[in-house]
Amino acid sequence: MIRGQRIRLDALHETREAVEPACAALAAVRRTDDDLTELDAAHGELIEAGADGDVPRFLRANVRWHTIVARASGNELLIGFMSALSRAIYAATDIEHFLDDDIRRVTARAHARVAQAIRDQDGDGAKRRMERHVCAFARAASHVDRRERLELDGGDHE
Repeated sequence: MIRGQRIRLDALHETREAVEPACAALAAVRRTDDDLTELDAAHGELIEAGADGDVPRFLRANVRWHTIVARASGNELLIGFMSALSRAIYAATDIEHFLDDDIRRVTARAHARVAQAIRDQDGDGAKRRMERHVCAFARAASHVDRRERLELDGGDHE
């Protein structure tokens, strides 16, 4: 749907802020033990990559984690939508000189909080924590990312 398009960064951030909290809230209600196992694995990969300073691997684990949350929602349209956005999310988070140690730690901590709410089947908490996470990232990224649009490379980053 969006491959080869030039997407405004603001449009992507606005879409994530609208969609991802809903995914998290539904995931908290519908998640399975397998979903939790996948979330934990993606989170472990994210932490390991962050500690190693492997930014491309960190970004792949980040996108994987977000798409797992969408899959755990059990909503076919949200799953498809987030899968379609995965390349754009990767591109939008690949910001030169931004993903330092602190940002990687904050991201891992935010993911852990969202995952805990999902694990606890706390839909309101999952929604609130995911909203805080994606909004905070968008604000922080906007201060350093001067791109107006994303050029998607067509690579597989999920």
